Amino acid sequence: MRGTTLVSISAIVVMLSLVGLCAAQQELSDFQRGVQLYEAGDLQGAAAAFDAALQKQPHDPVLLTWRGTVALGLGENEDAVKFLSRAVQRDPDSAVAYNNLGNAYSALGRLAEAERNYRLAISKKQDYFDAHYNLANLKVRQGDYVTAFNEYNRALRINPDDVDAHVNFGYALQQYGDLAKALREYKAAQKLDPDNVLMLQNLGLLYLQQGDNEAALKVYERALRLQPNSPQLLLGRGSARYNTGDYQGAVADLTQAAAKLPDNYAVHYNLGLALGMLGRYAEAETHFRRCLEIKPGDLSSINNLGWVLTRQERWKEAIPFFEQAVAAKEPMDTAYYNLAVAYERSGQKEKAFQCWKTAAAKFPGSAPLLLGLANAYMDRGDKDKALTYYLQSLSIDDNSAEAHNNIGLIYFQRNNLTEAVVHFRRAIALQPDYVYAINNLGAALEKQGNLEAAKRQYRKALEIKPDYAPARSNLQRLEQAAGSAQVSG
Repeated sequence: MRGTTLVSISAIVVMLSLVGLCAAQQELSDFQRGVQLYEAGDLQGAAAAFDAALQKQPHDPVLLTWRGTVALGLGENEDAVKFLSRAVQRDPDSAVAYNNLGNAYSALGRLAEAERNYRLAISKKQDYFDAHYNLANLKVRQGDYVTAFNEYNRALRINPDDVDAHVNFGYALQQYGDLAKALREYKAAQKLDPDNVLMLQNLGLLYLQQGDNEAALKVYERALRLQPNSPQLLLGRGSARYNTGDYQGAVADLTQAAAKLPDNYAVHYNLGLALGMLGRYAEAETHFRRCLEIKPGDLSSINNLGWVLTRQERWKEAIPFFEQAVAAKEPMDTAYYNLAVAYERSGQKEKAFQCWKTAAAKFPGSAPLLLGLANAYMDRGDKDKALTYYLQSLSIDDNSAEAHNNIGLIYFQRNNLTEAVVHFRRAIALQPDYVYAINNLGAALEKQGNLEAAKRQYRKALEIKPDYAPARSNLQRLEQAAGSAQVSG
């Protein structure tokens, strides 16, 4: 009999032999009736039939094994232990009884006793597939992956075509982080049973972990054709859709999943993200609050809840969440960033400045935090420190148009026009519709004496934003050949 210790394990399969039955002929009818009822799924009826047989043969080990197995199927695990313990006392060489007794102990959470009985089953029958398989599942449950992998390999050497063993082995490898070997096991299972939904579900998750969202989508689509209303499959496809930018599709899938899995953290978290990306911030807020009910203190949910509040311009409400996030033992850099912005937007400039300083010191490799600190120094008029932090930010990530534009401004104000032009051009290359940088490039070119090139930049800025006053003023002045250029940050 197989166990159910992993998420991906299939339904219990009983493997009992009729060989060795000691009951007399008149008891066989009760026994056979019990077997028939069990196979028909009538466990209560099977229990009554085996009880009737045991009244006449109370010490028969095969009857005791069957009765214990039925009790296990009914969830009567203590009774299962009693029947199966009596079975192994009467027949200490019964590998099946030891295996099923291991399952009963496993169901009770008595894992050491479960392992002992699986190993006794193997000692009685070295090539007993189910005992190796159940022991492997148990070792995964205990976190002993090395032993688990050895047992899965032994089980598959005995029966290489067992789909469940390949799926569970793959699941264990996936949990361990060996995605390449996990994929190998899922592919083996797929060859044996291409419509195995559990394999497809785990395979889809593996592709998500590898970042192959298109492959994940294909797998989940196939699985959902087989089980259209599976909330776990809807969660998987919704996650893949979110990762590919299909936020509407993600919301559709995740909303269905949430209705069926109201206490599932991942469903609410991913749905909050997808709603947030669609600008449905009030709805996203509801789901992030639900996440915190399910997992109190979860930093990601706290930070994201603060974020959706800021998107609703509820800055003061957001601040306590960000403060809670940065006070955590291992705070996220994004929490500091969000807190500093919230301070700024709520008018608490000094708190914002101190937050930027603390964050940049704590996360010296974070380009956004260094950029935020540079902007704070720029606002305070400390151009030297601003330039230092802008350059540090760009040394980590050279793709900030804002940083390049602001460095260009500092160089422009210092009359270092060559460097200013370089940075303004870089800002525009990164963000072609960045009217501030386009206007500023025109001003730098004008100051260099390249008036026609300057006019082209001013006109370009006005094409993008016709009401942009600095570019209009600069262009009019040049056309009138008088005045001085206006720059903007």
